[in-house]
Order: sequence, then structure tokens, then C-alpha cells
Amino acid sequence: MGKRLTSVLVLHQGAESSLDFFLYSAFNSRQWRPILMDTRQRPPEDLGSQLMQARVVMLVRYWPRGWRWRGWLRQARKMGKRCIYWMDDDLLDIDGYEVLPHKYAQKLRRLAWSQRGTILDWCQELWVSTPVLAERYASLNPEVIPLRPQPRILGQVNSFTIGYHGTASHRHELLWLYPLILMVQERYSHTSVELYGDEEMRRLYGSVPRVRVHHPVPWERYLQLTASQRLDCLLCPLMDNGFNRARAAVKFFDAARLNAVGLYSDRVPYSALVKHGEDGLLLADQRVQWLDAIDRLLNDPEWRERLATTSRRRAHDFVN
Repeated sequence: MGKRLTSVLVLHQGAESSLDFFLYSAFNSRQWRPILMDTRQRPPEDLGSQLMQARVVMLVRYWPRGWRWRGWLRQARKMGKRCIYWMDDDLLDIDGYEVLPHKYAQKLRRLAWSQRGTILDWCQELWVSTPVLAERYASLNPEVIPLRPQPRILGQVNSFTIGYHGTASHRHELLWLYPLILMVQERYSHTSVELYGDEEMRRLYGSVPRVRVHHPVPWERYLQLTASQRLDCLLCPLMDNGFNRARAAVKFFDAARLNAVGLYSDRVPYSALVKHGEDGLLLADQRVQWLDAIDRLLNDPEWRERLATTSRRRAHDFVN
């Protein structure tokens, strides 16, 4: 039987970089199993039972605003849990705020400095990110946690870029793409997606990680913005309706200009132009086919480059 992992409840606000740069490695070296809880949300219904099972409670940077979370933190202390406060900036020294932007300084005042006494009364241990912080708070016997980034941080340097460049008339395509993009972003940590859409699409895609939704722009402005842009993959779905049947295959040339491999709906107009597996990919309306195609493009860069190169060469054949 292997050693049972110690559960640590980690109360944070959003995807803190501290987790990837410092804390995950610290948890791993101690054989702690982190259970992340975002204090911007309501506490989960089973928080009481999770608190009973946990041996450690860690507060990352900010004292939560919600009274329920504050109550649970105080309860953890009463229950004799090991209570740790993590700090990777000097959040408790208001004099240092002078150099910060006003809005950010206000946030620190509200969530850290104004709660300084409460935080220090609550925590039994202080973890910090640098020797400078350890020296400033030496009276609290802080522990310096070494900087050890997670592998995925460096892996993101080689990101895989996916685009959908459509106008406001492509609402149905953007709605169809949403579950696909959600699956892609959940499966991979180094894919980024950019779309063009209105406020409805901004709201829809707003919670999907690493997705940017740009406002549609006039054609000449679009050409300027994308003149030096490169994508790995351009999504070109086209739903089957009367309006779309009259469209031309212009996205083929967008893909070529962006040095991207185009993924196209296997119907007119693309089925009459694209040579599947040579200068693009023709796909049915099953999202699993699109997901598999993205997976292969992502994992086979040589094949991806061949498709993109052939696409550019064919596109130039059409130029007057």
C-alpha cells in the first residue's frame, strides 16, 4: 500500500500563477493532494465534509470577501487544521503600494492590507516566494518555497494557434463551434483560439480559457491587422442552409494567407475546391472528426507544414 496523500484545501481567487510557479511543486514534494476552491464563487455544498477530511488549509494571497468563506476559514482554525498563508508579493506593506497602478493598489488594500491583522491571527505558518519577503517577515518564521515551474509553463512557449475569421453573418457557425473549442481547450494546455464575433459571442466564449473574441472590423482593417499574422489552423465550418449554399470558397485564401491549414465543411463551395489531405481537410459535421483533425495537426508538425505549403502554392495559382 502506498502512502496516503494529505488533502490540502487551497483557497484562491482565480487561476493564480503562484500555483504553477511555486505551490504545485511544494505540494508534490510533501505528498499533498490540493483541492482548489475559488473564493469568488459560493462555497460548495460538501465543503464541510471536505474540511473534515483535510489536514491542511492554505489561503493564497487574499482574504476572501464572502462571509461564508470567512466563516469556514475560522472554523478550520478552531478544528485544529494546519493553516498556512501564502504570499508572493509584499501584500501586507501599504507603503509599497505607492508605485502600483491606483486600481490594483485599491484591490490590495481591500483584500490584503485591510485584513492584515485577521490574516496573521488566522495563519499558523507563513509561506513566501523570496528571501526578501522572508527577511521582512522574519518574526513570523516564514518558509521560503523554491521557484519550480510546472512543465506545462514551458510547454506553452510552443503554442498551437487556432482561428475562426468570420463576419457577423456566421452566428450559426460560431454556435456550432462552441462545444468543439471547449473540448479542444479542455484537452490541451497550449492551444490558443481567436474568433471574430459580437457581444453575444463574447459572453458565450468568455469563460473558455485562452480564447479571444475580436469585434468584426472592415475588410481593409482586417487585412492590415492580419498582414503579419500566422495561424496553425483555420476553422472554416459552413452549416447547410440556403444562404450558405450561395457562398464562395474565400476562406481557402484566408487560410493560405495566414499560413494555416484550413479545416472545411465537406460541402459546396469547399468540396469543389479543396483537395482533401493535400491543401486542406474536408470534414463532416461530426465534431469528433474536427477534434481528431486538430489533434493530428497538433502532433504532426511536418504534415501540417506540407498541407499549409501546398495550400499557399495553389492559392497563388488563382492570382491574376
